[in-house]
Amino acid sequence: MSKQVVAAQNCGQVSKADSQEAAFMALFNADKNRLYTYIYAFVTNRAAADDIFQETSMALWKDFAKFELGTNFSKWANGIAFNRVCDYRRKHKRLTLGLSDSFLDELQQDVAAMDSETMDSDVHQQEQQWHRLEHCCALLPSTLKQIYTRFYVNNLKAQQIADDTGRSIHAIRKAIHKLRKKLFDCIEPKLDGDCQ
Repeated sequence: MSKQVVAAQNCGQVSKADSQEAAFMALFNADKNRLYTYIYAFVTNRAAADDIFQETSMALWKDFAKFELGTNFSKWANGIAFNRVCDYRRKHKRLTLGLSDSFLDELQQDVAAMDSETMDSDVHQQEQQWHRLEHCCALLPSTLKQIYTRFYVNNLKAQQIADDTGRSIHAIRKAIHKLRKKLFDCIEPKLDGDCQ
């Protein structure tokens, strides 16, 4: 619970329900980007991650009374998120990525055992990489943006894109190669600059 919430509650300015809501919002807002990244790592699909994140967020709020203040909110949130990921994977078999449930359990335990400082650093680094990718995608010409969306966001195969656009499979594969090179060339100098 934040110091401001505790101080306001001690002064009688905030009801217990308001302080619980404020405590939840403070903890959730501080952890939501890391939590989304955690979910996304299991499904690697933005739409699925959005759905699971929304379900997880609602479950966290609904069950917040069960959370013991002063304990690790991230670890508690991970447990709830992991259960939502497993439920989603059972309902949507196409998002399994060939990973068994036992492997996911092991991965979840490894993540839970990670040092929170390392995790925060990794999440921050991953967020920076996402921002770089979004920036570089914005710089792409519209034809390559369309290829990016169809190939990486909608997960269409090159043949499907060729069929939809009326272009040859060779032209689509060449465009995907050009897209990758442009993104790599755009992102790579920024990564090198971060190391200096």
